[in-house]
Amino acid sequence: MKSDSLRFRVCIWDFDGTLFDSYPVMNRAMMEALQALGQPRPFEEVRRLMKQSVSTALNFYREHFSLGEELGSEFRRREKLLSDDLPPYDGALELCRDITEAGGMNLLYTHRDSVSETMLQRHGFAPFFAGGVTAEDGFPSKPAPDALLHLMQAFSFAAPEAVMLGDRDIDLLAGKNAGMAGCLFDPMDDYASFDTAFRVHNMKELAGFLLGKNG
Repeated sequence: MKSDSLRFRVCIWDFDGTLFDSYPVMNRAMMEALQALGQPRPFEEVRRLMKQSVSTALNFYREHFSLGEELGSEFRRREKLLSDDLPPYDGALELCRDITEAGGMNLLYTHRDSVSETMLQRHGFAPFFAGGVTAEDGFPSKPAPDALLHLMQAFSFAAPEAVMLGDRDIDLLAGKNAGMAGCLFDPMDDYASFDTAFRVHNMKELAGFLLGKNG
């Protein structure tokens, strides 16, 4: 049963840039990969492309600098070396705990592989997550709704009971395409022009949105 304090019974979390502050590591890995291949690029350019998606950045640099699959391989190698311990956002663990203690359910929906589940376990999130979908489950990428429709069936909830929490437009569009609400986690206003009813900049604001808490 959903607590009266919960805006939504089911909270579906993106991983990179929402639960975990992983972009600094990802950006560094891309910059190092480009440097190693003789094409150093400025940080803000890399950050902007990576915020859209890894594939956007890879495709951009492959096209503009005639790079092939070696860029993706070099990026993944360097990201793996740097990603042994990605940090969660401050307050994320406590918020997930509070959601479950209020009678809610947390689920994961990420394009990252099962490393995301390893990170949830390592940082103490696992007891507060009922399950989720990773890249290894093979669903079409966001904004396709397939993975969310699967979660609705697997965990027996209806779209109006759920909210998709993510840091990019495609996260919220996936939720919209599945018939559910979305809340944009946008610490640096990267998607300031994206039209959404719900937008937060940190976990304190997100707690206020989900649980009516001010901190």
